[in-house]
Amino acid sequence: MSTVLLFLQGFKDCLTLMNITCAVIGCLLGSLIGVLPGLGISGTVAILLPMTYGMTPLSALIMISGIYFGSQYGGAITSILVNIPGEATSIVTCFDGHPLAKRGLAGKALSIAAISSFCGGTVGMLGLTFAASALAKVALGFGKVEFFAIVIFGLLLLTSISGKNQLKGLVVVCFGVLLGCVGLDSLYGVPRYTFKIVHLYSGISFVTFIMGVYGITELLKAICIPEQQGEVVKFKLKEQFLNKQDVKTCWKTVLRCSFLGFGVGLVPGAGSTLATFFAYGMERSLSKHPEKFGTGIPEGVAAPETANNAAMYAGLVPLLSLGLPFTSSMALLMNAFIVHGITPGPLFISEHPDLFWGLVASMFIGNIILLIINLPLVGIWARFLKIDFSILMPMITFITFAGGYAINCSIFDMGMMVVCGFVGFFMGECGYNMAALAVGLFLSPTLESSFLGTMTLYHGKFFVALWDRKLALVILVIGVLAFCISSGRSIKKYISKHKTVSIFNKSKRS
Repeated sequence: MSTVLLFLQGFKDCLTLMNITCAVIGCLLGSLIGVLPGLGISGTVAILLPMTYGMTPLSALIMISGIYFGSQYGGAITSILVNIPGEATSIVTCFDGHPLAKRGLAGKALSIAAISSFCGGTVGMLGLTFAASALAKVALGFGKVEFFAIVIFGLLLLTSISGKNQLKGLVVVCFGVLLGCVGLDSLYGVPRYTFKIVHLYSGISFVTFIMGVYGITELLKAICIPEQQGEVVKFKLKEQFLNKQDVKTCWKTVLRCSFLGFGVGLVPGAGSTLATFFAYGMERSLSKHPEKFGTGIPEGVAAPETANNAAMYAGLVPLLSLGLPFTSSMALLMNAFIVHGITPGPLFISEHPDLFWGLVASMFIGNIILLIINLPLVGIWARFLKIDFSILMPMITFITFAGGYAINCSIFDMGMMVVCGFVGFFMGECGYNMAALAVGLFLSPTLESSFLGTMTLYHGKFFVALWDRKLALVILVIGVLAFCISSGRSIKKYISKHKTVSIFNKSKRS
């Protein structure tokens, strides 16, 4: 039977009342998880998995995958409205999403995020549908050396897009990587930087960290710099939706970032988070006005949201085709398959074509459901910012602390969140970008494991490893060259600026 006929059969299997209900419930729950930081996809799926035991395998998989995909939509909402990323993949959305909200264009930013996510997800699903087996073989070609090169490339790119001062970007990225080393050494099991505190043996929780440096930092700003707070955002409802100019501005960005996100998502270990930074950096370098990125422009929201969703669907390629999950959420999704007597792998598509094509068809349906759910709510979410700040800030504080406690039901985590908040506040006031710090922490374990794996495979001969794996060498060279070019531009601007100032001072004295 041809791919098209199987695909249509999958739609037929999905368009039952039970399966559509499961898709709607999954999408709603996923959106809620994304909006409420701290709940987490993995924890929610683990809690809800027993509820699916009495369902048919297809219905259960539709609900669980809906939770996974819906969380990517919901994560952008808090990033845009209150500058608190609901998920790690929503950090980059804060760069331009929140400045747009401050200008009274929160609804427009949310509309762009929803439509971009839909377009990126559609491209990702098409790639998954028609090229899963072939793309899985490509993904297998990436080993530890390539993982290391890609992470280094991502961190170098991060230093150039994290602020005007690239040196500060480099410092804060390195600091984030060091924070990621807190806990037990992955090779020898020796405690590092724990100061004999048992709670730190498991490391610094990433969700706790971002809730501290974003949520608690916002609270500290409201207390310490009250003159910058308290204004109720004014907006007109008709300005909250996309117009022709917005579509004209964003369509090329959406197209480029869909393919970039899908390509990055295929690489095991890279994931959606790196895809968002790659997409944002690419759009900034291609833009005619790169200085406007970070001030609140539509392209700055469209790029990460498109890449994020395209990469998310690409991550399913190695799971469904090879049975290899590369993230905790993917591992839980695989667990849902196994619970229902199905093992993802090379024979999954041929042995269970009804499940595979039914799941793929449900993704298309879920993507449409998420768009239908999110677009009508744009005006309601935008009105959220019209609440007086004296009421809004306690709400944000409650959500932040409740989320911090919900991660592990630990008082220590709440204390760690407050400490991270103070660190984020003081570093932010000194001009350091907290997104670079957070992503450095997030990528640190991947960086360490890939480096140790490389050194073990090649007996400590790192340059031999690079020469043997030409793709990794090319990625590293491109990353270093891009970093050097960006640094050269920064140095040139700094020198010309100071020359201008000194000439002006001399002429003033004379």
